[in-house]
Amino acid sequence: MTNLSIYTIPQLKQLTARIEKEIAKRESVTKSDLLKKLTKLAKESGLSLDDVLGNATPAPAKARKVSPKGTATRKEPLPIKYRHPSNRDLAWSGRGRRPQWVEAWLAQGGAMSALEIAAQKMEKRSMKQATEAQPVVQEPPAEVAAG
Repeated sequence: MTNLSIYTIPQLKQLTARIEKEIAKRESVTKSDLLKKLTKLAKESGLSLDDVLGNATPAPAKARKVSPKGTATRKEPLPIKYRHPSNRDLAWSGRGRRPQWVEAWLAQGGAMSALEIAAQKMEKRSMKQATEAQPVVQEPPAEVAAG
C-alpha cells in the first residue's frame, strides 16, 4: 500500500479522478464479459438472453403515492390505544409488536384494560387542557371618530 501522506492535495485529487476512471472501465469490461458469458450459456440451452431475462424480470416495486408537489405523502400516526398509567411518555397504538414496557406490565400482573383506561384518561386530560389553553379573543371596542 502506498503512503498517501507524501502527496499534495492536487495530486490526491488527480489520483482520485484516475481511480474513478479505472473503476468505471473495469465495471464496464466486467459487465460486457458477463453479458457474453450469459448469452453463450443461453444459446447453448437453445434460448436467447431476452427469453431468459424476459421470464426472470422481478416484479416492479410498488410506487409511492406522491402528492402534487412531488413530496411523498406521510401517513398520520395511529391513535394511542394503550398508555402506561404512571409514565405518560409510554404509549402504544396496539398495532405491531408489543413494546417492552407492555410486556413488563403484563409480567407484573397488570391488565391490558388498565393500560387502555389510562390512555382514555390521558386523552380526556389533553383535550381539556387544549380547550383551556385557547385564549379568549375579544374584539376591540369600536372607536368613535371625532369630527
